[in-house]
Amino acid sequence: MIEDIKNIMTHNESMLSEYACKSEDGIKFTDEAEDIRPIFFRDIDKIIHSQAYTRYIDKTQVYSFIENDHITHRVLHVQLVSKIARTIGRALRLNEDLIEAIALGHDVGHTPFGHAGERFLNNIAKREKIGYFCHNAQSVRMLKDIENLNITVQTLDRNFSS
Repeated sequence: MIEDIKNIMTHNESMLSEYACKSEDGIKFTDEAEDIRPIFFRDIDKIIHSQAYTRYIDKTQVYSFIENDHITHRVLHVQLVSKIARTIGRALRLNEDLIEAIALGHDVGHTPFGHAGERFLNNIAKREKIGYFCHNAQSVRMLKDIENLNITVQTLDRNFSS
């Protein structure tokens, strides 16, 4: 019964492009108990239930000094990125679970004030000679080291370079 469900959940992978990363190729840093969800699907669940993702809810995507009812929140930006990425990925026959995991996690390392905040922290880090600050690297750090979610190498790799 469980094997049947696993097969149903990965059935479409037989139709993926030769360039697509299939669930069976997913790499974890540490072994974990398998369940019926494919490996990148589990990454999605881990990310959306993470503290870092939950913090998206109150972060605005754009700050403005004028009254504006159309200021969007980062969580909406991330969901729209996910939708667009999945649409493109489907057209190219790529693994939509991996694409969604990457898209949902791509901004968890952002500072308040977005890229302006990132530049500010990066300047401080360089001035203090403690390295640099990059939201992509911080996203990986949040998911892998701080929350210790055992996200796949493939999801983390794309978050680092996005």
